[in-house]
Amino acid sequence: MANKYLVAIDLLEDNRIQRMIADIQFLGSKPENYFHFITVMPNLRSLEAYGLNCDSPSVVEKKQQALILLTEKLERCVKQQFNLPKEQYQCHAVIGTPNYNILELAENIDADTIIIGSSSRNQRNILLGSTADYIVNNTSRSVMVIRK
Repeated sequence: MANKYLVAIDLLEDNRIQRMIADIQFLGSKPENYFHFITVMPNLRSLEAYGLNCDSPSVVEKKQQALILLTEKLERCVKQQFNLPKEQYQCHAVIGTPNYNILELAENIDADTIIIGSSSRNQRNILLGSTADYIVNNTSRSVMVIRK
């Protein structure tokens, strides 16, 4: 049975990406599995943190340019880290709120499973980080949370 996985990648959290490698490669060893990788940049003010340089004065053009650059950065990350054949995955970049955008894409692609890394940073979300906690509690889809 083929499975469609949505894998949320935070390009600013290399340690989370490292923790996901073995699991994604294991799932990717079955050629019938297909992956959609998503990264979400909160807003255009985050360009520098992501190492992106968009020089357009127009906000609309800057957003379009940022999405292209962000998608390219995600594609490089997936190619280098996960070693999957290009026919087995697709990359998506979004500017917005991770919680909502991850769930929206999961719905749009009809993902079987959402895979997300988690690292709790405060006592309120002692078991899961806030994004992982939101995803787990607001979807009927299977969720695989990868922790330390």
